[in-house]
Amino acid sequence: MTFKDLYIPLNLTTGYQNPNDDFFSPVLSCARKFDVGVGYFSSNWLGDVKQGIHQFALNGGRSRWIISPNLNLKDAEAMNLGFERKSIEQMQNDMENIVLDELALMDIDSRTLLSNLIVAGVLDFKISYPLSGGNNLFHAKMGVAIDEENNQIAFNGSFNLTGNAKSNWEYIDVYTDETSREQQRILSIQERFNTMWVGEDSFYQVFTPSKKLLTGIDSFSNEKNKIYPKHNKTDHINLRPYQEEAIKNWGENKGHGMYVMATGSGKTITALATVKKLITRVKNANQPLFIVFVLPLKHLLDQWHEEAAAFGFDAIKCYENSLNWREPLNAKLSHQLIQKSGVVKAMVTNATLASDNFQRVLQGIKVPIMIVADEAHNLGSPTYLDALPKNADYRLGLTATPLRHNDEEGTEALFDYFGDAVFEFSLEDAINAGFLVKYKYYPSICEFNYDEYQDYKAITTKLNNDEQSKFDADNEMEELLGGASNKLIILRKELEKLKKNNQLQHTLVYCGSHTDDEGSRQIEKIVGMLGHELGVKTRKFTASESLEDRKLILDQFARCELDAIVAIKCLDEGVDVPATKQAFVISSTSNPREFIQRRGRVLRRSPGKDEAAIYDFIVTPPAGDVNPALIEKEIRRGLEYNSLAENKDENESLLLNLADLHGVEL
Repeated sequence: MTFKDLYIPLNLTTGYQNPNDDFFSPVLSCARKFDVGVGYFSSNWLGDVKQGIHQFALNGGRSRWIISPNLNLKDAEAMNLGFERKSIEQMQNDMENIVLDELALMDIDSRTLLSNLIVAGVLDFKISYPLSGGNNLFHAKMGVAIDEENNQIAFNGSFNLTGNAKSNWEYIDVYTDETSREQQRILSIQERFNTMWVGEDSFYQVFTPSKKLLTGIDSFSNEKNKIYPKHNKTDHINLRPYQEEAIKNWGENKGHGMYVMATGSGKTITALATVKKLITRVKNANQPLFIVFVLPLKHLLDQWHEEAAAFGFDAIKCYENSLNWREPLNAKLSHQLIQKSGVVKAMVTNATLASDNFQRVLQGIKVPIMIVADEAHNLGSPTYLDALPKNADYRLGLTATPLRHNDEEGTEALFDYFGDAVFEFSLEDAINAGFLVKYKYYPSICEFNYDEYQDYKAITTKLNNDEQSKFDADNEMEELLGGASNKLIILRKELEKLKKNNQLQHTLVYCGSHTDDEGSRQIEKIVGMLGHELGVKTRKFTASESLEDRKLILDQFARCELDAIVAIKCLDEGVDVPATKQAFVISSTSNPREFIQRRGRVLRRSPGKDEAAIYDFIVTPPAGDVNPALIEKEIRRGLEYNSLAENKDENESLLLNLADLHGVEL
């Protein structure tokens, strides 16, 4: 049976209906996944839905719970004091003791059922508590159920999953995936759950149960837990249909190809699921495999390593000092060679891939190799292309933007190595599917002043006379465009409007590395404008800040402890700022990859965020001058930003009239 075979009520009210009999138990009987966030969870509720949860477990279902300890006022006050005086480890120990005490007081049958489900891996849970302390406990009553055909049902309301809730006056809204609006509601509930589950919520901490707590739970179980199918760590990961399609296409293309997927559409999970599927096949055949994950930067490697751990992948991190990774990697490879089976996984940065030490490792590999490259467009330079192993049997490249700017040869070489795009999921697809939020685009015309325009023409002249390389000219031109002085005047006016309307929270400003003739950096001017002049809580986000500081800044930004972040390029690739509601793009670029990535990062979903705004600055010559070359680059970026905007009709005349004025044919 699936959800299609059930009668799903629009809503439920206790007294008029029995939510357990009319909804939860039948839905659980058909479900394969059940994610739920509740305050005051009680195992007595499991007794009320015993038939449904038993069938759910027999069907191989997997459930994840985020719960809050049932604290009385005295306990809550003690916990609040604990946040000020105790370590996180001590806090977790205190909270787990409360959970064990609650379990000890429950009726034996319900407690045994709960313990059996946890021991069998049917039910996984984490404990939630507010980061700021206080009595504002996690008090959700929401969940999402998914059946074997990927039909989805979500619920939200006042019904706690406790034995007493059915006796109270409670109300539940139920959503099915039959309309796009209901799909959005389901997605929103699932995102809120997932954000907390992975520890990325800005206001609540989650604790994974310790061995001590799990041992205590195990002591309440009995032999009946063995009748339930065992689960792997990644059984809870629910791939979207298009992700399944990508994996299928890659397999049918003999393990070669690229996933061209928009930022925020889940390309990392798709790639890891692809790897998992190949590993299963290799292990079943008792064959060896060496997998190399290639990531452009260290912080991206660390993110991948964390996500890969959820799939059970124990990859060796290979970056910085080779003394830290050579010995453990060689030990695993030697063992694999002796056994003639097993899978060894390494994660390397682009720099490590091209290093002599790692190249020697690759040269010694005698087993099949798989290469998985994130942000694969970065590997199109001769140095990195030469470093990619030519004997790799399996090749998977991941990128949102496969075309290298002004480098057709490098782009072609990448496709020659990895293979064609076997799956594409565009930014428009991601927005329409609800995985990214919709946005409005606000372009402003920004004229060069006289001196800036003379500098612009001087760079153009040197380039036309072959006095400067195109690479150097592009860099110099980008800094000049990004540093146009009128941009700060326009920026201030827009920021003042937002402040007047109390809309400045979650503002991101992308700026460049421009320094004026007096030695003042643009980023410092903008931070000063926001912080000192407008009184906005602001911090800069640059390569100068440590990884720890950057994480703190992003956390503070998400929790509204900071209103604005001013960033240079280190936010372009691999760093997510999903809380951003409006972004000002001061640093101009004609590189489509950069501005497409920036847009994708601004559009990432976040709890409470339904729409974003992008403010762009179109640089033009001083009034009365005409410059088709300059305008064409600026207009093309503007038209790209505008193409998917909710207010595109408002902007088209501005952009097209500017193109006509300068004789630009588009």
